[in-house]
Amino acid sequence: MNNRSDIRESFRQYAERIATIRRLSSPSIKQDDSAETYCTHLQENFKKIGDLAAINRQMLDRELYPLLNSPETLDSHLVEDLNDLADILLSLAAETDDGDNLDLPISSLIIDRLLVDADRKNDVTNRIRRMDSEATTCYAMINMTSRITSNPSLCKVYTEKGLALGEEFLCMLDKDFFLSIPDVEMRMLVLTNARFMACFFERFCGDEEMNRYNLDILDRMLEIADDEFYHEEVPDFDWRYFVFRCLEYYVMSTEIGNLRGFSRKLLLRIEARSIELEKLLDSDPEYYAEIPGASLCKVHIARCHHLAGSITRREYRDLLLSCYDKRDREDFGMNGIYCNSMIPLELICLLDPKHLTTEDSLLLRRLYQGLSFYLFHSSNAGPITQMLDYYIRVIDRFIDIPSGVSFEDFVLQSLAAAHPPTYVHSRMVGQIAECLSRHLLDTEPERFIGFPGCETVEDVIRNRDEIIHYTYHAGLCHDFGKINIIDTIFVYGRGLLELEFNIIKSHPAMGADLLSRHVGTKRYADVALGHHRWHDNKGGYPEDLDNSGSPYKTVIDLVLCADCLDAATDSVGRSYNKGKTLSDFMDELREGAGTRYAPWLPSLMEKEGVFSDVEYLLTTARAINYRDTYTLLKDVQEKNS
Repeated sequence: MNNRSDIRESFRQYAERIATIRRLSSPSIKQDDSAETYCTHLQENFKKIGDLAAINRQMLDRELYPLLNSPETLDSHLVEDLNDLADILLSLAAETDDGDNLDLPISSLIIDRLLVDADRKNDVTNRIRRMDSEATTCYAMINMTSRITSNPSLCKVYTEKGLALGEEFLCMLDKDFFLSIPDVEMRMLVLTNARFMACFFERFCGDEEMNRYNLDILDRMLEIADDEFYHEEVPDFDWRYFVFRCLEYYVMSTEIGNLRGFSRKLLLRIEARSIELEKLLDSDPEYYAEIPGASLCKVHIARCHHLAGSITRREYRDLLLSCYDKRDREDFGMNGIYCNSMIPLELICLLDPKHLTTEDSLLLRRLYQGLSFYLFHSSNAGPITQMLDYYIRVIDRFIDIPSGVSFEDFVLQSLAAAHPPTYVHSRMVGQIAECLSRHLLDTEPERFIGFPGCETVEDVIRNRDEIIHYTYHAGLCHDFGKINIIDTIFVYGRGLLELEFNIIKSHPAMGADLLSRHVGTKRYADVALGHHRWHDNKGGYPEDLDNSGSPYKTVIDLVLCADCLDAATDSVGRSYNKGKTLSDFMDELREGAGTRYAPWLPSLMEKEGVFSDVEYLLTTARAINYRDTYTLLKDVQEKNS
């Protein structure tokens, strides 16, 4: 493909297909008047997704990847076309105005390649432009990979890259170098990105030196804003906006109850800047009312006063509740996401889980209910990627209360709202594993010896109901770690990149960690951790895991089988091929017996009644699960409205 118009059109069509796939993967229930039509739409949509994804994979393999891997210097037109594609993939804002990314990892690959090309050409203007795109992409990648708590090295790569970019922008502010930048627009980009560098410190927690350095950089930006030299060299720059953002970064650094761990001394320094911000906002209310996020500053300022000891916890809590009460429950822009998601998180951070009052418990019930309603109602209406960070932090700090929703139910509701196919898959795995456990208890109860409280076959028989109950809920919770990576699960339009596969492989460890923190779910952690590790411990992941010593080894084998069985036979949520038949899966099961699967599984599945029960689950029960999901989504959204 040598014609430039052909290249541009190919890039445009790729982005268009990705956007179409995103819409198809999460159809709005508002267009469906029954569960049956909802299920039909899902099935039809994923068939379309499969067709579009096949075209995308071909385009990437034949056109884009060869360009990105080429050692040749790119011509200016191709650079422009690639940059346009990266910008489109980085943000859906142009089409949906929700700020979500369309295909962030591919955008990151393109920007990396363009930066290499700019370095080869030794063109400072081109390099600044590429660095600007790289900084934006890098920050988005940090937000995505920071949720992979079981593999912090993924986020570290982008954090270090972002800080290195920031340092280079800071060096460009040297007055002699700044004068050498011929383009005024590029000087503006340098100023903006030097300020933006503060964002790359967000993931440093408990590092006093980095916290101080973060504030020092913002102080330098504020000094530059007062320096006549820069005013003269960039006469049309909006310095008032620049100062506002610097002060905003200052006060936002204490988010999530001072998660980053600023010391008392630094908190007082931040509070002083928060007072400056307050005065700035009061100086021209009309101007600042037009700036996105400015209306939220009063919450940030109040938090700074609270952390510095200037207002009490009760005063800060009352202000948060006042803002929460005034929220627009149907606002899915950034203000709405903050008020409906971040403010509840801040309120939760104020609570002491070990000393909850009755007032605290009632507040938690209200917050959890509001969070669930907002996430359910946001389906197809807002940027799930940006909400996800707040919801994951709520889940991370979830406080169990007897009179409220359980941790298990809250995560399941979050999965149902964020990605219905994953929720249905969780229900299916629970039901299939439960079915297999009942039949195994009937025919080979000795397989469960070693299960807690079961040292003999008699113990197993006596604890039959407990074993079945455990197996069902372990299957239901096996994919809890996927809540952290739902935006990666959304990748339907192409094959997974190595980074994305590494992200996917992180979900068992993250799920086990989440489950282990709560009394009601900690027993299921072994199953969540081990459900992708082969029976013989020689394949699958986590690669260093040995399941053989777990008292739940038999249940792990059952859930592993149920997981693979449902994934192999379901056509919804799988864009790359049509679901297999149960007979097809049986061939796979026999072939993998003793390695991937427990050696006794084929004979269990072949027993009278087992095959027919499983086939019923894969047909009738699966349809019921999708209908139930529709009803759940519909009910919650109607209650919310």
